[in-house]
Amino acid sequence: MTSPTERPDPAEFLTRTVEATRRDFESRATLLGFAEYLDRVAAEPAAHLRDAAMYTRDAIRSFGTERVDRPYGQFTRHRIFDAAFDDGRDPVMGHEPVQQAVVGLLTDFVRAGRVNRLVLLNGPNGSAKSSFVACVMRGLEHYSGQPEGALYTFNWVFPSARFEKSGIGFGSPRGVDELETFAHLKEGDVDARIRCETRDHPLLLLPRAERRAFMRAVVGADAPLPSSLTEGELSPKARQIRDALLKAYQGDLGEVLKHVQVERFYISRRYREAAVTVDPQMRVDAGVRQLTADRSLGALPPSLHNLTLFEPLGDLVDANRGVVEYNDLLKRNIEAFKYLLSTCETGAVRLDTMVLHLDAVLLGTCNAGRLTHFKGSPDFASFKARIELVTMPYLLDYRLEARIYDGVLRGLGRDLPVGPHVAEALALWAVMCRLEPPLAEDESRSEGIRKALEGMNPLDKARLYAEARVPAGVPRDVANSLVGLIPALYRERANAEMYEGRRGPSPRALKGLLLSAARRANGCLTTVGLLDALAGLVEETAVYPWLAIEPEGMWHHPRKAIDLLRGWYLDRVEEELHQAMGLVDETATTALMRRYIDHAVHFVRGEKRLNPVTGRAEEPDVRLMQDVEKRLRVPVDGGRDFREGVVHRIAAWRMEHPEGALDYGVIFREHINRLNESFYEEKRKQSTRIRRDLLSYLVDDGARLEAEVLTRVEKTVAALEQDFGYDRACAVEVIGFLFRQRAETA
Repeated sequence: MTSPTERPDPAEFLTRTVEATRRDFESRATLLGFAEYLDRVAAEPAAHLRDAAMYTRDAIRSFGTERVDRPYGQFTRHRIFDAAFDDGRDPVMGHEPVQQAVVGLLTDFVRAGRVNRLVLLNGPNGSAKSSFVACVMRGLEHYSGQPEGALYTFNWVFPSARFEKSGIGFGSPRGVDELETFAHLKEGDVDARIRCETRDHPLLLLPRAERRAFMRAVVGADAPLPSSLTEGELSPKARQIRDALLKAYQGDLGEVLKHVQVERFYISRRYREAAVTVDPQMRVDAGVRQLTADRSLGALPPSLHNLTLFEPLGDLVDANRGVVEYNDLLKRNIEAFKYLLSTCETGAVRLDTMVLHLDAVLLGTCNAGRLTHFKGSPDFASFKARIELVTMPYLLDYRLEARIYDGVLRGLGRDLPVGPHVAEALALWAVMCRLEPPLAEDESRSEGIRKALEGMNPLDKARLYAEARVPAGVPRDVANSLVGLIPALYRERANAEMYEGRRGPSPRALKGLLLSAARRANGCLTTVGLLDALAGLVEETAVYPWLAIEPEGMWHHPRKAIDLLRGWYLDRVEEELHQAMGLVDETATTALMRRYIDHAVHFVRGEKRLNPVTGRAEEPDVRLMQDVEKRLRVPVDGGRDFREGVVHRIAAWRMEHPEGALDYGVIFREHINRLNESFYEEKRKQSTRIRRDLLSYLVDDGARLEAEVLTRVEKTVAALEQDFGYDRACAVEVIGFLFRQRAETA
């Protein structure tokens, strides 16, 4: 508890806060006169001469990128989607191809000089389409608060009646002629301030020819300039005011610009400032209202009294200079968004009393099924040239999917012990339910590849994608070819209407399943409870359409996917238990595999190897190699071929990872697992006895165990906790489950 002397003094705290806010306000240059703003443009033209497309692309790039290497390809990941600016809250896992596509389209818009198409993210429900757009908008919010992301618009400012400016109707004399701008007048010295609701760029106040010449002078002859600045004009209300003032001042633009207060604005989803989501609705997304009748404008100078001012309002107005998202666009009646045809073509929306010119990135989301239906509509041809389709399927890499559920489990773990592998298991099952069978009949592939693909089940394919793990029993030469084929397998249905990742469970539904399983958990949440929850889920065929898909053997068969998952999980638990018992030493096994590889490489090359102990050159140890090959179930007459396959695998890995260190634990994972299994087979009887002692200890604290046995069991429990993260309650549930399942299949 904080002592009284440690508590902050409220008065001192308030003073510091007030001073910090003032310094922040001044440092951000929130309010400027027009000449001051022009100086900033000349000093940093790249920051100020941007339209919405260029600004959005620059914002995304400002967070940096990284190259990610996965078995199915190399991708550029934009770090904005890690959401580090928001403490990592709600990141977008995976989807690097979608990121690259959207940034590529923004670059196309920059080259074209304006946004001329709507980017429509399409995919199944819950594939993170809205999360993707939300992450972009949150990143824009953060970027607009940085010095390099400063955005400016302007207001019209009219001095108080205490000042006089002859000819435009102000009152008694004051020294207003000495002021270079009214932008910095105090509130008491201002009678009226008219905001620009469309957040027009301040440079649009300049005549077009002079504006172009100025911009070209500060950026150079070849730098791209957006058409919104080179061809754009003020919004109708701002133009009316400028023209009226220009007449009143008899063409003196300098006097007109005194009334301009350049103001920095910040993108905000909450306050609908240049970041707006439009939900499905039947009305048009913009409108107008008369402004002149507003009593607050009665203080305007007489030169403006005869103007009938209208201001636009609505979603598109709020989104100008930023991003607008049409959420679930195709849920709307098509008549409600036909205006997008001309808007994408001309960048303008026709309203009752004006034409509203837009400078905004148009993003949309829609369900894959609705898009398929829309493609059959006669209107689709008109929209196709104005819409860029970016497909966003469910994730097919279970390791990425698991990160989604890790966040849910971290929250649950504050109140409930959570066992290992829950997120991984749920993700693996989800991906298995989404995968399509490989196109094994492709005649361009070898007979061995086609046979391997025909024998593959969803678990095999999921692990091939995520781990580059080849199914057991595949010949070595075929295995190497299969690993090289992964990128092609991953893309082989990409252009099909029923692409891979279109059907299956959504992360949104499975997050709910986790929460439900946690509510029903008896003291802890483990994969055992998850398997029960999944068994209940697959019975809800009336709730989830993907459960009604006709299975193709093992494919799209959620119940069989649960069986595959159960086997995978039992193998994982058993492997961890053996390591905790000390029956299998992963480090020692990897070291043995490393020694074998060393001898095999020299054998294949026909070279002697240097003995690290004696320092003498010796022939490779044939007996060592044969012993390892026996444990790996290599035929007696297949030793040489197997050793050559090992060398080829290392060479292939090196070609794919020219700068990475050789990691035999990854490259030869299945071989190390097989060696572990062979060592375990030799100690199976010992394992059964230790497991029974372990369960006795967990259930009744080992009251019936002898001291020596108790010590051994306690070491096993400590290893389970420290090395694998098992809480005691989780260990009881998982080990009991392992005993029952293995006893049933023994």
